[in-house]
Order: sequence, then C-alpha cells, then structure tokens
Amino acid sequence: MIKREKIELVKKQGIFAGIDIASKRHRVRFIDNYGEEKVKPVSFFNDRGGIQKLEENIRKITDIDHNIIFGMEPSGDYWKPLAYYLRGKGYPVVLVNPYHIKRTKEIIDNTQDKTDNKDAYLVADLTKQGKYFYPVFPEGIYAELREVSIAWERTSQQLTRAKCYLANFLAKYFPEYRGIFSDILGKTSLYILTHFPLPGDIKKLGPKRLSRIIKKVSKGKIKEGKIDLFYQKAKESIGLKDGSQTAKIFLKEVLSDIKRFLERKLELKKIMKELLRQTGYGEYLLSIPGVGVVTGSLFLGEIEDPCNFQKASQIEKLAGLNLVENSSGKKRGEKKISKRGRNTLRYVGYLVATVAVSKNPEIKELYQYKVKECKKEKMKALTGISAKMLRIMFIVCKKKTLYNPEEIKKFFS
Repeated sequence: MIKREKIELVKKQGIFAGIDIASKRHRVRFIDNYGEEKVKPVSFFNDRGGIQKLEENIRKITDIDHNIIFGMEPSGDYWKPLAYYLRGKGYPVVLVNPYHIKRTKEIIDNTQDKTDNKDAYLVADLTKQGKYFYPVFPEGIYAELREVSIAWERTSQQLTRAKCYLANFLAKYFPEYRGIFSDILGKTSLYILTHFPLPGDIKKLGPKRLSRIIKKVSKGKIKEGKIDLFYQKAKESIGLKDGSQTAKIFLKEVLSDIKRFLERKLELKKIMKELLRQTGYGEYLLSIPGVGVVTGSLFLGEIEDPCNFQKASQIEKLAGLNLVENSSGKKRGEKKISKRGRNTLRYVGYLVATVAVSKNPEIKELYQYKVKECKKEKMKALTGISAKMLRIMFIVCKKKTLYNPEEIKKFFS
C-alpha cells in the first residue's frame, strides 16, 4: 500500500481503534480525528466471548457500519485470529510497527512508561496519522505456501542445530574424521557414525572387518586405500576419551533427528513443487537461472500474490534491502541496507544471487562489473545482486513472462 492510499483510507474513517495484542487478553482504545477518546479503554479476551465484548463496544461508539479502522501491534501470531475475524466483518485492519511505537512512546506524556493502555493509544494515534502498513492476508494456495515455507525454515534451523552438535562431537572425540569423509551426512558416513562413532569402536572392528562393512555399505565406491587410511587415523586419534560414552548415547538421537529432518525436507520439497505449479507462477520463476523450487516457493510464501504489489521497489523494501543513509550537514553517511523487513525474503534473495552469479551469464557479468569496475566489496556487490534478483522474480511474475536476458538487462540500471 503506497502513501496516498494510506491517506485516502484514513480520510474515509471517523474512528480509529488501537489494539495492543497479547496472548490472552487484548487492550483496545477508540479515538476520533482529534485524538479524543470515544469510550473508556476496553480489555477483552482472545476468544469468542472477547470478540463479542469488542463488538458491543463498537455499537456504542458509532451507528455507521465499518466507520472504524483497526490498528494492531503484531505480536507473534496472536493478532491473526482477531484480524481475520474483523476483516471478514468488513472492517479495515492495519498493522503498526512495534519499533515505531517504541520510538514515539514519550510523545504522549514525556515519560518512558510502557503499559498496555498507553501502547493501545499509540497504535490508534499512529493509525490516525497513516503511519501503518497493510497486512497481506494469505488465502487459499498462498496460505498453504506460507505454512510450508515456515515448516521448511523451521526444519532447516533444526537440521543446522543437529549438524552443529555432530560437528562439535567430532571435534572433541574424533577430530580426524572430517579428513576422511568430506560429506559426513553421506550414506556410508552416517552408517559408521550410527554404529561406530568413536576411534575405539573402529579399532575394535579391526582393519579387515572394517573394510568388509564399508565396502558393503558403500557398494564398493570407497577404495581399500581410503579404508586403510581411516583405520590408521582412528588408531592414532587424539580425540578425548573422557565423557565419550555418554556423548555417544546422545549422538544416536542426534543422528536419528538428522535423518528425520532430511526426509522431511524431501517431503516438503514435493509439496512445494505442487503448490508452486498451482499458483500459476512456477513456470515463470523456474525459467530464471538460479531460481529453484524451494527459493521460488519461499519467495511466494513471503510476498503471497505478486498482484498485491505495484512496484518492484516494494519487494525490496519488504525484504529490508532498500538503501538508507545517515547524513547531517557536511557529514555524508555511507549508504547501507535497512534490514527492516522479512529475514526469509532477504535470505531468498541471497540464495538466488549466489547461484545466479555462477550460473546466470548476465548476472555474473553484472557482478564482475560491480567488483572490478565499481570496486565494490564482494559482499556488498552480492547484496546488490540479491535485490536485483528479487526484482527480476517479481517482474516475471507480475508480467507473467518467461525470463528473457535481453529484456532483463533493462532493469539493471
């Protein structure tokens, strides 16, 4: 929603409701165009009875249907049931950035007090000023994409934590292991870690039995010379012995979790592929070198329907990749990205950019130009490419066109 649209929406309303969201009990305050309260502040529970209490107070304030705009401070997911309900009743629902509330809390009474009552008034007042953003309510296929994107992100985080534990285990008890198996999550490596994770376990097997086991599991892909080296490393290992038996018990659970997370990601990827196809945008997104099923799904899961946006710059801002600077008088600050946006969307831009720099000729040329000719740091150049890739992804969806290198070059300026 652009600034003019926000102002127009505010002009149409006579009452502004500010709701401070909590897990169980919300607080709401109603003010008019002059900032005067219409009724006393109201507290209501986050359930059906609470919503009925809110509606009773709405009827006391105005006889005009939908003459109220509801502003909310988003707290976790607690605001969503109420927001969806009010939206379903036809009321405009907007969100106020918690950071803005924090920065303006001293304006009302020149104190740093923070209470639910005060926050509710600030939300209403900032809504009245048009200092809000309009939430996108995912529905249908986009609601499904949003949930599968959240599941993918959480699974990735859980997998990363499990990998960190595994790396920590090997660093303490078998530091030579990584020198043998480059992919410690490979089939053979996982089998050995599950059954014989300590150097002492390998020594007990003996070289011949170890060779038979590895050849059977790897189907002969790992040669005798590498197996001999592995046995020798285990025999001469400097890994700790104290605490290893207890750590070995927990390692089995971690390895079981890793296998489960990897299987879940495969299942989620299948779901993503089907959902991406159903959106009608999958064909266009996948035509971009560097964009895959996962990044395409995460992109749409974050922005929902691209038709909700008018400009590619809105996507940049949503991701927090818009440039800001801190300048005053003769001092000119360095421009940097705001990072005031969705972390996952920013991460999608980074993932796509890293692949595109190696696989997409046009993007690779642009990246090299930024590094060599413009003498930008590699990370800053890659950040700029991230923003470009998000723009390209939005443009192909918005125009419903396949990736065209010549056409895309027009947007490089």
